[in-house]
Amino acid sequence: MQFGSSTRFVGLPDIKLLRRQYNLNFRTAFSWNKTGVGMATRKKIALRLIVIVAIVFAALLLVAPVFLNIDRYRPRIISYFEESTGKKVEIERLALTLVPQPTIHISGFGVKSPPLFPSSYVVKVPQADATVDLRALLNGKVVITSLVMDGPEINLISDPDGPWNFENPESKTSKNLFPLGIINKVVIRRGQLIASNLLPSDAPGPVFLEAHDITSELDNVNLAAIVNPASRSLDGYGTWKAVHLHFGAVEVSNAKCKFRLEVA
Repeated sequence: MQFGSSTRFVGLPDIKLLRRQYNLNFRTAFSWNKTGVGMATRKKIALRLIVIVAIVFAALLLVAPVFLNIDRYRPRIISYFEESTGKKVEIERLALTLVPQPTIHISGFGVKSPPLFPSSYVVKVPQADATVDLRALLNGKVVITSLVMDGPEINLISDPDGPWNFENPESKTSKNLFPLGIINKVVIRRGQLIASNLLPSDAPGPVFLEAHDITSELDNVNLAAIVNPASRSLDGYGTWKAVHLHFGAVEVSNAKCKFRLEVA
């Protein structure tokens, strides 16, 4: 039996057609496999880069405070506060941390009473943490967004001739050099307030107000207005609570109130 060139077996597939289909499918499958491998590789590389960048960034946040030794600026900061308040200022130590947010840690902060009064402090704060704006800090500016003070002691003394120990009459005509401005949030924990009068001999007199275990939250505290006696702007507002309060012969427990700070 002879078969012509055009003879085909009925029911059998076309070999050329199968080859074309096979080659096409093979190339397509190969292309997909190659594309899949490439995408997976790129994803792995990108993931590794992200991890490396995150590790480097975290390391910089941890190591940066070592190089940014803010305590070396302590003498300049003390001079700045003294010029702003007209009083002797003490700061034992300053430290900076960047995690979880940029914060200046202040240890042993104290403002002394003027020479007219017995040796004492107007305010003494064992520990305070000031959260600052990172962008402003990188530009060489200190913008405090919140301030937390632990265990502050406030000692207010009135002189028979009129002034209080926290007043600074000389600053009325001086230039206001306090740049920190408004702080969004100020928190006081375990505070203490004592107010007393001097005797005519300028010796320490009786205490007429005591408040212990004070907790307070203030909003929009204007530091520039507080240190500037000529200011008549609102200096802050918020809530105040004292576990024990003595005012003359009156004794109150768990006293609470809302108030605002304003220079009179």
